[in-house]
Amino acid sequence: MNEREKAVFGAILGEKKLKIIEWMLNNADECGFIFLKIAQICESINVSKPTVINTIKLLESKKVLIKIKNGVYKLNVI
Repeated sequence: MNEREKAVFGAILGEKKLKIIEWMLNNADECGFIFLKIAQICESINVSKPTVINTIKLLESKKVLIKIKNGVYKLNVI
């Protein structure tokens, strides 16, 4: 994603949510699976737990992220 796209999406979603989404994209495997712990995301990109939880809920509501089980999600766009 180039800087212009980041600026647009950051303005729409908020910079922290965008950072979380980028983290997920960068840490998904080739099939789109993400093995995550909320604390791990918070620590690695310095965002709060409520922000991570809200972002996950937003992505789930839009069917972009599917919860397989606790700690395992699948990006539905890869």
